[in-house]
Amino acid sequence: MPFALPHFQLLQAQTPPDNLPFLFAALAVSWAVFFVYAFWVSRRQQDLRREIDELKQTLDDD
Repeated sequence: MPFALPHFQLLQAQTPPDNLPFLFAALAVSWAVFFVYAFWVSRRQQDLRREIDELKQTLDDD
């Protein structure tokens, strides 16, 4: 219950400089996840393109 805490504890817990490391950590993790996902999607697209080319070649051979 936030009303039970003294006023100075609420202000101390919510000061922006104390929360900056958590903000930077969250941003770093978010960007890392984004780049891993983008890399995974590009690799998957390359694999699918290669598979489509193989299927086209198989159909042309028949």
